[in-house]
Amino acid sequence: MSDIQIVHLTPSIGKTSFGIGQVVLNLAKSQVALNLNACIWCLDAEDQVKWGSTLSGLAKERIENFPCLGPARLGFSPLMLSEARSRGEDFDLVHVHGIWTACSQVSNILHRHYNLPIIIAPHGSLQKWALKRSAWKKHLALLFYERENLHQAACLHATAETEVADFRDYGLSNPIAVIPNGVSDTWLESQGDGYRFRELYNIPSDARLLLFISRITPKKGLPLLLEAISRVRSSFANWLLVIAGTDEFGHLQKVQSLVKELNLQNCVKFIGPLYDQDKRDAFAAADVFILPSYSEGFPMIVLECLATGVPVITTRATPWESLLTWKCGWWVDVSVDGIAQALQSMMNLSKDQLRVMGQAGSELVKSQYLWGAQGEKTLDLYRWLLGQQTRPDFVIID
Repeated sequence: MSDIQIVHLTPSIGKTSFGIGQVVLNLAKSQVALNLNACIWCLDAEDQVKWGSTLSGLAKERIENFPCLGPARLGFSPLMLSEARSRGEDFDLVHVHGIWTACSQVSNILHRHYNLPIIIAPHGSLQKWALKRSAWKKHLALLFYERENLHQAACLHATAETEVADFRDYGLSNPIAVIPNGVSDTWLESQGDGYRFRELYNIPSDARLLLFISRITPKKGLPLLLEAISRVRSSFANWLLVIAGTDEFGHLQKVQSLVKELNLQNCVKFIGPLYDQDKRDAFAAADVFILPSYSEGFPMIVLECLATGVPVITTRATPWESLLTWKCGWWVDVSVDGIAQALQSMMNLSKDQLRVMGQAGSELVKSQYLWGAQGEKTLDLYRWLLGQQTRPDFVIID
């Protein structure tokens, strides 16, 4: 039994948190199962806390939410800052998820006032492509709190080997723990209804589905995908690209305009965001999933997809080379040519052949990416940082 007290800091665990919220919820749940006293501090409204708790199975009592002052994207909460000043002695370590918001000020306070070890998981935010987005805002964040936050961290948490290089390229010399994301047993055991999904969104029963689920935002590469589909248009006639996600930065309008410009209206369908059972039903209906991103950390959506037995197409901007080694998808260049070649290969395969690929992906997830195993790694990491055991082999110190 462990008596370690850990607080996870993150701006959100609700629907708008996308993959990071699910990471925090499921990691905390796996830690509780290992008898760690784990809790979450976030800035969500009460309904979003309830949603996250219900979806993950983490007790609501372990989630403490604080009100924001000003725009939610800034993550500034005077009450959370005040609580950090007065309650730091309740914790042994702090695990921060995401950077560039004022939640980093909270970890700075906990370190300064209580000398708590800080673990920071940027979740892809230090990739070169991501750093170019809103660069001036990030420069201000560095000036006021983020530089201190990053450099005083006892350990950085990389979800993939590619993030290790990102951290070192950024000039950070902290120890790095490589601990990937995972999938819950609940998700593995869940069932979807593809027929219900098709009926709900008026999708023909004989249409083969290429599914995209993520934010509709520039880094996700949807224009590349549409250009690629345009190149293989004649072979794509029996397929339908279903795009599910929330709009960000007004990018949806640009993508919709490109669909019209390329005359792809008959083979592309926008359905808005998907959550909970609707998302599971979408995977049950899909033949192949695609994420044509320019930049990713360790996208949860790919893990969730593979766990349901659906093969994946994604780019080399994601850490998914194992799609090739396990023969459960395509890992291609971030280019129209690379995506078009994958689409052509996909369309040359029968449903049975794609199903075999999907089964291989499910086995990959079961063998390497369950939350229970990732929780055990964090326990070893925490014990090392607290001087209770030797350095784990997944921690890099060079």
